[in-house]
Amino acid sequence: MVKPMCNATSPRNKITRLSFSFTQFVLCCCLATSVWGQTSPVESLYQKAREAEAQKDYRSAATCYEKLLELDPAMHQARSNLGIMHYLDGEISKAARVLQKALEYDPELYAARLFLGICLLELNQHEQAVPHLEKAVQAQPRDSTARLHLARALYLSDRNQAALEHLEQLKGKQPDNPEVLYLLGRVHMRLSIEAHERLKAQNPNYYRIFQLLGENYEIQGLYGAAIANYNKALESNPKARGLRLKLGELYKASGDWQKSLDLYRQEVSDNPTDAFALYKLGSTLLDQGNPSEACIHLKRSIELGENFAPARLAYGRYLLGQNQVQEALAQLRRAVQMDSNHAPAYFQLAQAYQRSGNAAAAQEALEKYEALKNK
Repeated sequence: MVKPMCNATSPRNKITRLSFSFTQFVLCCCLATSVWGQTSPVESLYQKAREAEAQKDYRSAATCYEKLLELDPAMHQARSNLGIMHYLDGEISKAARVLQKALEYDPELYAARLFLGICLLELNQHEQAVPHLEKAVQAQPRDSTARLHLARALYLSDRNQAALEHLEQLKGKQPDNPEVLYLLGRVHMRLSIEAHERLKAQNPNYYRIFQLLGENYEIQGLYGAAIANYNKALESNPKARGLRLKLGELYKASGDWQKSLDLYRQEVSDNPTDAFALYKLGSTLLDQGNPSEACIHLKRSIELGENFAPARLAYGRYLLGQNQVQEALAQLRRAVQMDSNHAPAYFQLAQAYQRSGNAAAAQEALEKYEALKNK
């Protein structure tokens, strides 16, 4: 059995609050049935039920609620509580039957409505769960538990756009809730697949289809298949901006640096004011031991993208290699200012400080690098 999340708003932790209206009802019965201060059978059974709940002895609590219903079958809140006890005891099918009957007598029982929807979800009756959970959300829009289970039911019923709307609301209130983030990821994945299928059906040779396939293979680490699809995308649209950069990265990862450089050069030729393409070409040339040509492209990248930290970091690395330590420090400090969470920048900065003779600053930069690297 898949239990709902046991947090501050989970069904388990709501039992006390959801039973409150029944407590009021029982107290009214007690006033009518107590004689000379004696505890009435209704009050006694209710107290035993609550004690069993507190001990998580849900089966004993259910027995008490059953006896209460024998005394008065019109205690519909007791029937709702009985269904909840069956649910918490793992008897999902029995719980669903009892909760359904409670709602037939009193459709306004919120707890019965919520738990019936949850039971139906766990019985894989997703479509049947949706209307009950929708009514629960309508009755108490701030109840995150009801909304989360509704989103799950909608997702499992392939109503992805509707599920997304509820999940976005939940994310606004609970940005770190793991179940919300998981469902958001699944819903977005489905919507992406649906959009891809429509695109493929309407435009089977559109270059973006091959690009999407390439991206999917790249995520899976299947570089050969990714390269093949990126190449097909380029064949379909040779002027597609950025595709050569993606393809160049894959060739670099597979060890073919020359193909990577050829693709970067072609991208820069087609888009000479693209700061990112210039940076990719310059940094790759630097890695391949061609600093003089790398310098030209990195300087141009910085001119075009003044606040582009990666280009300044690479240019700082170039300057350090040319023993221009103070100039390197200026570029590396600027890179750190623009992106204070980039660990490699602090490593390069530590080297520059060490070369300049500032051991204390070098140590500080190295400590920052270690802290960021281990995050």
